[in-house]
Amino acid sequence: MESVAARRYREQRRRNGFTLIEIMVVMAIISMVMLLIIPRLPSSDRENLQVSARTLASTLLYMQERAAPAGARYELAIDLGTDSVKILEISANGTVKAPTDPLLQKTVMKEGITVSDVRTFLGKTNDGQLQLVFGSEFITIHLRSPEGKFWTVMSLPSVGKIRAYEGYVEDPP
Repeated sequence: MESVAARRYREQRRRNGFTLIEIMVVMAIISMVMLLIIPRLPSSDRENLQVSARTLASTLLYMQERAAPAGARYELAIDLGTDSVKILEISANGTVKAPTDPLLQKTVMKEGITVSDVRTFLGKTNDGQLQLVFGSEFITIHLRSPEGKFWTVMSLPSVGKIRAYEGYVEDPP
């Protein structure tokens, strides 16, 4: 005759699977680990390009909205063929200085994304350095990824909008 303890042990050995609660606890732990790891993974060039274009567009829009009520003027210092896009503030006496607004001091471009060319009312420029007084003129900035993909940022002062478009866009749609 078999003891009660031996019978329980034999029954437990037959149920070798996991309970629903055990599976849910493991899934919760895996989810928490993924939430910590995924943001630290390197992003793709395509994503960096899109983020750079949207960041540049939102920064230009912020500059435009900030300049109107305060009477401030801003200048874009762009080094074509690189990722250097700096925002400078033009004071009332005409001196150019770094902006006092912390949002305008942030880096606009992600690593690896370059300014391919810029088009203004004077024409298209794809080499050298540009100093553009931002505000009242139409500006098109083409950003390029190392893969050769493009995003376009357009300042449309006639309607007071800044737009970012996927691809190499010459004229506003």
